[in-house]
This record gives sequence, C-alpha cells and structure tokens, in this order.
Amino acid sequence: MSATQSQLREAAKLLLESENVLIFTHQRPDGDALGSSFGLKYFLESSGKKAEVFIPGTIPHRHTKLFSGYLSDLPEDKFNAFDTFVSVDCANPARLGAPEFLTIEELRTKRFINIDHHGGNSMGSAFFNLVSGNTASCSELLVKIMCASEITIPEKCASPLLTGMMTDTGCFRFSNTSADTMRNAAILLERGAELEKIVNAVFFSKPLNQMRFENELMREHLKFALDNRIAYACIPPELAKKYDFNIKEDEGLIDLLREIDGVIIAMLLYEGPGGIKISMRSKESRYPVGPVARAFNGGGHELAAGATYEGSIGDAEKALVEKLTQLFA
Repeated sequence: MSATQSQLREAAKLLLESENVLIFTHQRPDGDALGSSFGLKYFLESSGKKAEVFIPGTIPHRHTKLFSGYLSDLPEDKFNAFDTFVSVDCANPARLGAPEFLTIEELRTKRFINIDHHGGNSMGSAFFNLVSGNTASCSELLVKIMCASEITIPEKCASPLLTGMMTDTGCFRFSNTSADTMRNAAILLERGAELEKIVNAVFFSKPLNQMRFENELMREHLKFALDNRIAYACIPPELAKKYDFNIKEDEGLIDLLREIDGVIIAMLLYEGPGGIKISMRSKESRYPVGPVARAFNGGGHELAAGATYEGSIGDAEKALVEKLTQLFA
C-alpha cells in the first residue's frame, strides 16, 4: 500500500491551504514521531503558515538536543485558533498524544489530516487520510509530500526528517529500508541535514545511569522461550527506580535483546499507565509481531509493534509468550 503521486500532491495542497495548524503524534514519541512533527512544522512555517507541535509531557533525553519549542499544554479556549489538525505517525486513536479535552470523535469533525506509514492504521475517517504502509517512516512520507508540492524542502526541515528516517530504519539496517528510502535520505543530506549531529545525539549519547540499568536488566531479568528464538524481559519498577531511569527513555532498549544471535523475536514488558506496556520486534518477516499486537488491541508495523495488556505482568508474560510461540507452529 503505497501513496500515489496524486495522493501526495493532494496532501501537500491541503496542508498549504491551511493557515494555523496544530500537529499531534503518538504518546511517548520516538525519533520518527518527533522528526515528522517538527519537519512538518518547519515546512509550514517556511510557507508563511502558523504551526505548533503538541506533545504531552517531555520528550526522550536522546532527542532533547535536536527538538525543542513545542506545546505541552493547550487551554481549551486556545484550541479554536487552529483551522487544521494533523496527526503524524500515529496508528491508533488510543495512542494519540492530544490534549485531554479533545476526543478522537471531536477531532474527526474538524479539518483533520491523518498522515501515517503504519499499514494497520485505525485512526478511522478524517477530512483527509494518507496512509502509506510501504514507506519506511512517516518522516520519509513527508519528504515525498514536500517533493510533490514542488517547493524546495527548507534546510530547517532536513535534520528533523532525516532523524525520523534514521531511527525508524535503525540507521538504514532494517528490512524496511528501500532504494527509495536511500534516495530520499540523499535529498535531505543535499538540503543540509546534519548527519554527524543526529548520529551523536540519538545513537551515542546514552546516560550512564541508563547503561547501568541496561546491564542489570540483561544480567538479572533476561528470559528466553522456544529454544532461545524468543528473548524477553519483564522490567520491575524497582529496577528503574534504583537507577533513576525513566522507562519513557526506552527507545532502543529492545535492541539489546534483538541483537542476540539466534533470537528472532524480542519483547519487553513493564507496568505503565493503563496496564502492562508491551513492545515487540521481529527480525524476520515470516514471524510478524504486528498481528500479535493487534490481537491485544495494539498496533504498529509487522516487525515492530506494541500493545497494552490489562492485567498483571505475570498474566501478560504468559499470554504474550504463548501467542508468539504460535507464530512458529
């Protein structure tokens, strides 16, 4: 499911017809969520529009050197100043990081544009939907939209968008990386994307307390199933407290398990708001974790997905391991 040139041009047209845009993404935003949000903000501003990014709470430490200047609170009386609302990189209404007073039902009555690259997107009807499941990242999808607008991508957009592309492809290591992905990355480098700054901030700036947390997690809490083809860990809250580690900083944490030789599926479980948070990754397309996540009312990609389990962490562990094991039957 790829976006057509006609759809890309229509998306660009609608965005550029807007005057005052509020941009949302998913809760606990990762590099692609942030890259696509800020990349779009700067694109609109360079075209003479007003645009704001709304993110409830804080952003992960590794991204604070790259992204700043967003709304973390929005009074209801200021909401009507916006004429267009854009969701980027969010596949599920339950994960939308919007102000508390705004429901998805109300949002759908507005000039609401949904831009995403998750094939299982369930945001539902919007004023305009553009979902391209074959695109590696939402940031790359925005590069395509900007190119379709025939407006030269502003230099300020280049680094945010490249950050999103790099994080969602694992620095172009994952199988979602296509020839198109590399061509679009080259466009951003030509427009001035700061590759060295991105790499150092996102991949080489891990705090010492996080490294100590990860060391103990792998040493004391790593578990295996199905002849070590499944590796997982249940993160006890006291471990995060011991090292003053914010679980919201866990982007990349699951790669510690995925990197183990022989492991095909990696999974992390921990207690969070609303239940047990589940994050899953698969190395091979024949063992997709996307359907497993959707079976637990979650979502994501076929090889990278997540969900929230209502119950105890022990019950979640049992249910998920059983479901993942069935993939190998």
